[in-house]
Amino acid sequence: MLGRILKKDLKKRKGVNLILFLFIAIATVFLASSVNNILVVTPAVDYYMDYANVPDVYFNIVGTEEEEEVDRWLASSKADIETYGKSTMMTMGDKDVSCVTDGKSKSFQTGGSDIYLGSGTEKYCKVFDQDGKSFTLEEGQIALSKAALDRNKLEIGDTLILRSGDIEKKCTIKETIKDAAFGNDMVGMIRLVVSQEDFDQLSGSDEATSFIRYDVETDDAEGFAERLNQHSFATMTNAVTRDTYKMIYSFDMLMAALLILIGICLILIALLVLRFTLVFTLEEDYREIGIMKATGFRDFQIKKIYLAKYLALVTSGSLIGLLVSIPVSKAMIKSVSINLIMEDSKANLWVNLICTALVIMLVMAFCYLCTRKLNKVSAITAIRGGQTGERYGRRAGLRLHHHGRMSVPVFLGFNDMVSHVKRYLVLMITFCISFILITIPLNTLNTMQSEEMALKFALNPEAAAYVRKIEAKGEQRYEKEGDVQRGMTRVEKELKEKGYDAELSAVVFYFLKFGSQGKKSDTNLMTLQVVGPKDDFLTYDEGSAPKLSNEIAVSKKMSEKKDWHVGDTIETNLHDGKHSFIITGLYTDYMQVGESARMNPSFDLSKEMLADYWNIAVHTETDLSQKELAAELAKELPAYEWNSAQDVVDRNVGGIQKMLESMKIPMTALLCAIIMLITLLMEKLFIVREKGEIAMLKSVGFSDRSIQFWQVVRMVSVTVCSMIAAIPLSLLSNQFVLKPIFAIMGAEVKIQVVPWQVYGVYPLILLLGIIAATVIASRSVKRINIQELNNLE
Repeated sequence: MLGRILKKDLKKRKGVNLILFLFIAIATVFLASSVNNILVVTPAVDYYMDYANVPDVYFNIVGTEEEEEVDRWLASSKADIETYGKSTMMTMGDKDVSCVTDGKSKSFQTGGSDIYLGSGTEKYCKVFDQDGKSFTLEEGQIALSKAALDRNKLEIGDTLILRSGDIEKKCTIKETIKDAAFGNDMVGMIRLVVSQEDFDQLSGSDEATSFIRYDVETDDAEGFAERLNQHSFATMTNAVTRDTYKMIYSFDMLMAALLILIGICLILIALLVLRFTLVFTLEEDYREIGIMKATGFRDFQIKKIYLAKYLALVTSGSLIGLLVSIPVSKAMIKSVSINLIMEDSKANLWVNLICTALVIMLVMAFCYLCTRKLNKVSAITAIRGGQTGERYGRRAGLRLHHHGRMSVPVFLGFNDMVSHVKRYLVLMITFCISFILITIPLNTLNTMQSEEMALKFALNPEAAAYVRKIEAKGEQRYEKEGDVQRGMTRVEKELKEKGYDAELSAVVFYFLKFGSQGKKSDTNLMTLQVVGPKDDFLTYDEGSAPKLSNEIAVSKKMSEKKDWHVGDTIETNLHDGKHSFIITGLYTDYMQVGESARMNPSFDLSKEMLADYWNIAVHTETDLSQKELAAELAKELPAYEWNSAQDVVDRNVGGIQKMLESMKIPMTALLCAIIMLITLLMEKLFIVREKGEIAMLKSVGFSDRSIQFWQVVRMVSVTVCSMIAAIPLSLLSNQFVLKPIFAIMGAEVKIQVVPWQVYGVYPLILLLGIIAATVIASRSVKRINIQELNNLE
């Protein structure tokens, strides 16, 4: 008998049961895939660092003069390390590398990063192919990152030409690598990997600039880095800890965080709809329940009918969801693993199984809890549709005499929502969550494309364009500020010859050791200084920019780390002795993962050795956008790499902006489809419940079109109220979800909201989808006849 009832019930409500089946499957897919992603993505960076054997601390020394002294110090007890390794890498200029495609030679585009050459036989900071597997290179073969390949439009089999003095080697691209230590754009380095034979030949040139990289394993990375800085090796660059490497991948984790958040929200939507459907279905069957009670069925026997029905739906839906969740989980992980090597999600198949079982238990628990109210309902009350026939309170709602000019369908639509807020609460919450899901990627994208983001990378958003690496052909890498000044003067003349009256300014940076007044200078800090006419574009969170030559600003991260505050004095040793500086301002940015200082432009650092210079800003009068002018200058002066501020930001955040851009349409389509499905389900259930009222309206002359319009007005009013309620929640998500993600790398970014887009275009798309679904669902109104008046209370 139970089987016959179940079979008949499934056939009777095909539409509702199908939609319920789909939502159970969706809940399973997103619950299983999202939880799996959380377990895979959360430890992803640690897993990647271990997989590539990235050391706890690494540092470089230029040349070999101090190699023996460094080795002795590391071997001494003062270093307090477990073990260390060392390898040689080679610095290459932009002009030392060129590409050959289709038989034509062209310059190698670095995207603003420095080029380093290494071999593939190193014990630490290993590189792998795109599948995370080791590989070997033969003589004449080379491997490089996917970002470098894409930037230069290269493919496997193309040729790179490497030069070192008089030595020139042609290398065929064999592999696209994943490089944990130097593969992320934020590192500012491109590592080209060749065979040991090729590396020995190129680094053996008299003009080759090589350095020794030390990889250190220690239990106290911060303590070791501090002791190393205190020792003050003259040829050493700053020490980098493993934690700094992990922070560099924060923008890669941003996509993972967004996908997980989207998955959790969709799970919540699915569960809300499931609960709503269960309660609604029980209320619809009150009369049948009353008859069963009146004929002697016990409460548990009645409950078994519903438990069996939903067990069949839930089990079948969950199993389908389980099968779908496996490829979905892989696809979601793949989208965030472009720069990372993650554990195979197959290893967590048990997570999908557990989540599937959890969905079954959760929905069955909902069903059982909903059926508990049947214990308190008498047979007569159930036969009367759950109503006692008595009302003691005044009903809420609109008063018709106060809205005489409003058409009846519009009045009914608004009145339904006001009178039965609880009935539409699940629908409102669902629409609200969907709206927030749309705003999160949009606000993230708008923030990444904002002027404030450019400022956080020390870029002047008012510049006409940017140029990177202005060394002329045959020139060595610039080592002093004067070299940069002369280079900018030369480029200004070249621009003038092409008809551009332009001025150039650059951000140069040094690694200087600072300490509190009266204490040893032991903090090796990236120190920025603007060179050129436009030197006042940088912003500050506290205090002000350094205006005198003895003033300096430091990042908030360094302020907290070293307990430096506005008004404090810090000291550094330069070529001409010790200098003291007063801290006048604090700021946040993404330079050196948020740990830097800004020197006044008037302070003379011309005799100090440059670490490098940042993208040079071009200032000229033009009606073109930065992107348009950069494209035009690339044609006029192809020897240089011209960019817009957005190009520089995009490269330094690892291409996340492009991924978010590609997500907009699929994400909107997915949410629109889900909302339309929800609307179809609920509208069908509303019509089933309101058959009596619809029949009465038809009996007094209302047309099918008027009744459909009533349904549309009601759903639109619920949607608009939901979106209005979602606006403050969206702003809260900006503050407590997005802002902390951006702050991981050291900068406090104001989340940018484009009102016409976030509160206009995309909500309108969702609204149109809801209207379309309501119109489709309300077509069943035509099949309701006047005989349904018998169902009216």
